[in-house]
Formats: sequence, C-alpha cells, structure tokens
Amino acid sequence: MVYLAGEWVPAWLWMSMTFLVATLGVAGLGWWVLRGDAINRASEESLEPEAAEHH
Repeated sequence: MVYLAGEWVPAWLWMSMTFLVATLGVAGLGWWVLRGDAINRASEESLEPEAAEHH
C-alpha cells in the first residue's frame, strides 16, 4: 500500500502543474482577446465622428 501511495504524490503534483499551466494559458488568451477587443472598440470610436460628418 505504501508503494501505491508513493505513486500518487508525483502524479498529483504533475497534474496540479498541468492544470496550473492550462489555467494560466486560458487566462492569458482571455486577456489577449479582451485587449484586442478594447483596441478595436477604441479605433471604431475614433472613426465614428468622421462617419457622422459624411451623412
């Protein structure tokens, strides 16, 4: 039984690291998308007054 318990500790550590990396990746990707969205919205707002003048 001690041998089986010894295998669970490294497996748990590796899975914890895997989920940590995945969580950081998802958070980073979400930040990247939201930052790009904010840039796109800011550029659209800067173009709106010009578009309103042409009407």
